[in-house]
Amino acid sequence: MKKAISKSTVLLMMCAFASCGGKKDAVAYNNELMTVINSEEHHINEMNAAMQSKKYDEAEKVALKWKDAVKEDQEKVEKLGDFNGDDQLQKAVLAGLSGYGKIVSEDYPKLISIRKNNTQDPATEQKLLDNINSAFEEMAKGVNVASDKFEKDYANK
Repeated sequence: MKKAISKSTVLLMMCAFASCGGKKDAVAYNNELMTVINSEEHHINEMNAAMQSKKYDEAEKVALKWKDAVKEDQEKVEKLGDFNGDDQLQKAVLAGLSGYGKIVSEDYPKLISIRKNNTQDPATEQKLLDNINSAFEEMAKGVNVASDKFEKDYANK
């Protein structure tokens, strides 16, 4: 009986080591990070729907939910770690998520407030919209460049 316990304990430890310490698969790693960053699209769509329908109380709820989701996504990416010592793609995704966090914590609340309170401040509203759109473009560009480089570096390896 004692030998069976020892063998199963050793086998369990070997499996745990292999899953934690072994080399990662490039395609699976890239896909996992892209799934995380692409999940932000859902929140963008929810925010756009609330804002376009002038449901500003709903937009505030979306912003809070989105802010929490960004934090969870950052934790997922940090937990996933680098790719066998290469952290460029991970850093790009984390930077993108930080950008979403900034937008949802700073720009959207101001924009929602302006629209909700029917404040006539077209210059500030336009500046906020420009900030949001510019940030979306920069985040997408950063992640896409890093992902393309990652795919090139690890294709067929």
